Amino acid sequence: MKLLNRRDFLRFASISGALLLTELTPLNLLQSAYAQKSKEINLTANLTNVDLGNGKPFIAWTYNGQIPGPEIRVKEGERLHVFLKNKLPEETTVHWHGLPVPNVMDGVPYVTQKPIQPGGTFVYEFEASPPGTYIYHSHAHYQLDRGLYGVLIVEPKREERGYDREYVLLLEDWATVDGGGPEASKRGRIQPLMGMMGMMGMMRRGAGGPLQEPLYDAYTINGRVFEASLPFKVKKGDKVRLRIANPSSSTIYTLRIAGHPVTITHADGRPVLPVTVDAVRIGMGERYDVEFIANNPGRWHIYNIRDNSPTSGWLLGTLLYNGITSKNYNADTITTVYKISDYSILEGIDERFFKPVTSVNKAFRVNLSGGMMSPYWTMNGRVYPDSDDISIKQGDRVRIEYFNMSMMAHPMHLHGHFFEVVGTGRVTGVRIKKDTLIIPPHMGRGAVEFIADNPGVWFHHCHNLYHMEAGMANLVKIFS
Repeated sequence: MKLLNRRDFLRFASISGALLLTELTPLNLLQSAYAQKSKEINLTANLTNVDLGNGKPFIAWTYNGQIPGPEIRVKEGERLHVFLKNKLPEETTVHWHGLPVPNVMDGVPYVTQKPIQPGGTFVYEFEASPPGTYIYHSHAHYQLDRGLYGVLIVEPKREERGYDREYVLLLEDWATVDGGGPEASKRGRIQPLMGMMGMMGMMRRGAGGPLQEPLYDAYTINGRVFEASLPFKVKKGDKVRLRIANPSSSTIYTLRIAGHPVTITHADGRPVLPVTVDAVRIGMGERYDVEFIANNPGRWHIYNIRDNSPTSGWLLGTLLYNGITSKNYNADTITTVYKISDYSILEGIDERFFKPVTSVNKAFRVNLSGGMMSPYWTMNGRVYPDSDDISIKQGDRVRIEYFNMSMMAHPMHLHGHFFEVVGTGRVTGVRIKKDTLIIPPHMGRGAVEFIADNPGVWFHHCHNLYHMEAGMANLVKIFS
């Protein structure tokens, strides 16, 4: 992402409390963790020659030399210490997407921390809570689209739902050239119509403008294209849990497991009343936990549905029953009538981690636009870092109303908080809790409410990486 200058960073730091302006040492962090159970993870960000299985080797940016980065799995309440060594040619950070960590651990360059310089080390320390499926990824520049991502799973102290098998599915879009998406992209040109954008924002982003979305030539599950992916094996009668996460930079998926409807149990790590669908629509930054009973033996495609047609899209992986030796795939069982997940069919569950928003005392409107006469994407007509801040006090009950005036969907993500999605679910039910919400295109709307209970300066942005880098972001400042 485009970094703030030092003056702007210090200005933001002064209103966010004690932001982290110096690197923490491993010794200090370890001494602070003696009182509770802790887990140490070592990550090294480096350049790595990779092959996704399509015969197109290229240089990606990786954690520990692998795609995706190593799975981090901890128990609820454990103290997590992540030692990050930067061997990249530029500065970096790690963001713990969805997990409401302390502000100084959130990993946004020049907003919550100084970026880690090449050759430097930083230690992220926080309590792993609440349980759920999360993502970790770089929040510097376009590094997410180079390969810097992985899954973070916080297991509950007591699992209420039993499973015979569990798999993690990380969905990713790829441009298989050295350096990934940014190297496959073209830089947008400054257009003559720029009054609404603000010249200062344009100047800070450079005369060349932001990068456009690249043309992706590979789509993977867990870093492997369909032809090279290992099958997800089950046996008849298994109760199977899938943790599906989308760290893609620009792609919304409609994921279908041929021959098998799935039951959604969690959205962005938060539990929902189980609801069964034929396919799961999942935007950038979203996560869904689903389950199914393996009661339809065969070899089945896992694929993306495109243009609302089950025969249009692309293949991603394989579900394979034990004992099946045929290399032929079973024909899918859905036709033109099928059920795709939608926020309106999800209903939250009361849980001990959150207080519901019973009333609102602060409301903000956010107009999302761009993509027409300019390469920039805006919030209320302005590009970050010159976008309007949302300034509130700790304890405020806040509503954000989104209006999408563009022709593209925008998965909006708020750091440091879960929010309640307004206007979905059953009338008498509990609203779903999430941290990322797709706002549909063409005058689409959406609204969220949250309690400002995590003080600091928080990033709020579209999780299409190229929209965020082109200005669709602002800061939510919570004064303690």
